[in-house]
Amino acid sequence: MISSSNIKWLQDGRLVSVVLLVWVFFVTVAPAQVPAPSEQMVKAAFLVNFPKYVDWPAEAFATTNSPIVIAVLGEAKVADELQKIIAGRTVNGRSLVLKRLVAGEEPGLCHILFIAAAEQPHSSGMFAKLKGSNVLTVGESDDFIESWQIINLARRDRKIAVEVNLTAADHARIKISSKLLSVANVVKGKPK
Repeated sequence: MISSSNIKWLQDGRLVSVVLLVWVFFVTVAPAQVPAPSEQMVKAAFLVNFPKYVDWPAEAFATTNSPIVIAVLGEAKVADELQKIIAGRTVNGRSLVLKRLVAGEEPGLCHILFIAAAEQPHSSGMFAKLKGSNVLTVGESDDFIESWQIINLARRDRKIAVEVNLTAADHARIKISSKLLSVANVVKGKPK
């Protein structure tokens, strides 16, 4: 029930002022208190979302419900963030599984292989073995795209930029959605 004092508040505009003050606080002050996601969190989020925009050939999976295996070589913080994000997630009916790799370890069966910048110079033998496989290789170094890998998560102006090498994707028989290509900063091998 509205009392006469509540009507006075409404008429004075005091209630409107209080509502406006609360709104301004939540719009300007509250979001500033939320910390920005770390670079590792952003990279992990990309890795989790890539399967939504990538199609592998049927032979890349043992069965129709085999999981999507994401292998991480060399970046423990990205792997830690990825582990938190993938718990219970599925993409197209497939669960997501994390495989942590150490230097010199072969990735074995995986669908996405993330290679930290520090590991890339030591991974040329691995790249040679992966040639012709259906592995979506993802890196984070300036020359990653030039080394025939598929996706690079490059640090540009305090942001993570996506760079795609379609020629390498074609060799791996991996189809990348136009939605992912539309947000990529660089697309190498783009059809004319």
